[in-house]
Amino acid sequence: MDTWRVVRHGFLRSLEILLMLMVAVLTLTVLWGVFTRFVLGHQAEYTDELARVLLIWISMIGGALAFGEKAHLGVDYFVIKMDPEARKTLAIIVQVIILLLAVIVFMIGGWTLAMGQMAQKLPTMPWMTRGMVYLSIPLAGVFILLFAVESMITLIQTPADKIGALTKSEG
Repeated sequence: MDTWRVVRHGFLRSLEILLMLMVAVLTLTVLWGVFTRFVLGHQAEYTDELARVLLIWISMIGGALAFGEKAHLGVDYFVIKMDPEARKTLAIIVQVIILLLAVIVFMIGGWTLAMGQMAQKLPTMPWMTRGMVYLSIPLAGVFILLFAVESMITLIQTPADKIGALTKSEG
């Protein structure tokens, strides 16, 4: 189990670094766009489109990372009032729903969307296609799926009376 925690921590850290790099590039892109517009008199054509692409990737990968770190929003007022066994059952049902969402919507739907747009080039960045932009959706789905499977395994292995404490200490 310690090996898994080390691998998980390294994976989460890698996603954090990737996101930091994308945010840095997004910031520099926007600043360059503003500089070229107001100082040089003509905005660099690609800056708006690159900023949109980066924002999409940051949103999708960042959402998956937030899910993996249990930093997403949750309202558990009624859940904490439930019997421990009911809480555990509900937590497992939620993970199954998340698994289905990750596979059906993100992975299958996102892959279909991305592949359907692979021929359409972006106007100001012809080396990139819309499909490359949409690949962030199935990739985020894979990450969410991995985190949901991990959460489900943890939930199954955890005694019902420890489920409330488990979710609070990890979140």
